[in-house]
Amino acid sequence: MNEYLILIVDDDPKQLKILIGNLIEYNPGYKLLIATNSKSAIEIAISNKPDLILMDWEMPGMNGVEAIRQLKALEETKSIPVIMVTGTHNETEKLKEAMDAGAIDFVNKPYNAVELIARIRTQIRQVEVFRKLLLQQEVINNHERELALNEKKLLQQDLKHHQKQLTMQTVNMLKNNEFLQSVLSDIKTILPFTSSQGKSVINLLESRINDSSNDQIWKEFEYCFGQVYNDFYKNLNDKLKDITTREQRLCAFLKMNMSTKEIAAITFQTPNSIDVAKHRLRKKAGLENDEEFNRFLLNI
Repeated sequence: MNEYLILIVDDDPKQLKILIGNLIEYNPGYKLLIATNSKSAIEIAISNKPDLILMDWEMPGMNGVEAIRQLKALEETKSIPVIMVTGTHNETEKLKEAMDAGAIDFVNKPYNAVELIARIRTQIRQVEVFRKLLLQQEVINNHERELALNEKKLLQQDLKHHQKQLTMQTVNMLKNNEFLQSVLSDIKTILPFTSSQGKSVINLLESRINDSSNDQIWKEFEYCFGQVYNDFYKNLNDKLKDITTREQRLCAFLKMNMSTKEIAAITFQTPNSIDVAKHRLRKKAGLENDEEFNRFLLNI
């Protein structure tokens, strides 16, 4: 069985005795807090967070209406329902004043025990519904957090997978191109002993090797790169309108923090050619030095 905490605020000991007696008789399970003035009522409400407050109107110092206004202005107590208890202010305008201040209901003195308990039970039922809603919301929030956490883990695993693929693809490209350069170097050793026709064939072969980009390898590389660095090419093209495919690939390698030597090996160019291409890209971006250009790529 749920326990409910009710704060009773009244400066009249006789009225307190009657009210407490009625609550104990009809609902012995309620836990009661007592305050004899508005100031202590606010302090008790802040520290104990009661489920319901029964607030007398006329009290010395701060009256009940002003106490309600202050309770509703505080984050800790603004959601606590308050029933206004009055023996003199039962005209429409006064009751409207109490409701405007934040009272959710009112009870007239002298108490009609049945009416009093009915009104209290109505508010307690609403508190119970509110508790259930909070519990359901907590369950939903926990479920959503768990789903978000699982989704984040899956995304991280997927990203790691693509990063691994990208790394392996880059290594394979390096090894493949190093092998082609080694073969080309070996072929060049026979140039002095080859006829002019043979030299033409070798030169043509060298040109084809240097121009070859191995389309399938590039497609796989760019797919993996796109999975790891989502929208990089799109954002790059938005910032540098006239960028070429070769320059896009150079930016991709630089985004991966590859060295000039590594990029040269993959692209069949000299390190000097890569430096010249980087300088040209930097000028297109309107940047003064390599450090600024690297930051530019990192932020894309």
